Amino acid sequence: MGLLNLLVLKKVNEVQTAKAKEQLHSPPIPSFIIPGVAAQTLLAALMVHTFDIPTRPMLFCILYPTYLVMANHFRFGNNIIIRQRSNHHPFNLSVVMSKIFSGSDTSWFMCYMASATTVGVLLPLMTVVLAPTDVAEAAISPLLVLWTQLTCETAAMLNPYVHRFIAFLVPLGFFVYRESLLVDWFSTSLASYESASANSDTSSQWYTFGLILSSVNLIFWTANLFVFTLLRWAPELLADEKCESPEIEWKMIVPHQVKSNGLKKKKSSSVGVGDEQGKKTVPAKAA
Repeated sequence: MGLLNLLVLKKVNEVQTAKAKEQLHSPPIPSFIIPGVAAQTLLAALMVHTFDIPTRPMLFCILYPTYLVMANHFRFGNNIIIRQRSNHHPFNLSVVMSKIFSGSDTSWFMCYMASATTVGVLLPLMTVVLAPTDVAEAAISPLLVLWTQLTCETAAMLNPYVHRFIAFLVPLGFFVYRESLLVDWFSTSLASYESASANSDTSSQWYTFGLILSSVNLIFWTANLFVFTLLRWAPELLADEKCESPEIEWKMIVPHQVKSNGLKKKKSSSVGVGDEQGKKTVPAKAA
């Protein structure tokens, strides 16, 4: 009877340990992500339905996030390396996910983000709603791409199942793609402004506003890409302790994750062979 109790207690302990490990390696997704992404996606669908948006930006807004989801799963194992770290690790999951940027609590960064929201979202949104058609259509594509980026950031930045490199690729890819759209927006706004000035259009103030807004967006987001994103944020976010990735075996251009147990066995076996060879060669040298 005592042996049976020991076996039962051992089994219960194994089950509890397995559940604890599963909870450690499978943390819950933050509660704001699903409703936030749903609301932002609904507004993006409303923009697509209301305005005549070119096919190329819409395809990018679908295909690039799909690529990131696949890369996060097949290349980085849904952030499995970071999720497997114990709570005693100096850079465990809670530490890595606590801040996406070390200066996020500073006043300058809050002002910087408020400026980005105003310049990139609020004023363009007001433009597409209130401005003449040609002014609104010039601003809609950059706005849709930025809004899709914000939706992806909501889903990725504080998600424990998203690797930090993928979280970095979200804004980087959208920033790079938007550069050409911002140039097109500025060129179209400049042409519309010159045409309205030549024709003495009564709504020329909207064309002036569109030209100023497109110019500010082009300057602001170009500086944001080449200075803040690449020089200030990237080195911190991509540090080894935050961006460790699983071992990958590449077959041509297709990644396959290597099982850690097998990798350790290979390493230990190779060390043993080296030791045996060393033992064999030592007497030969002495002779």
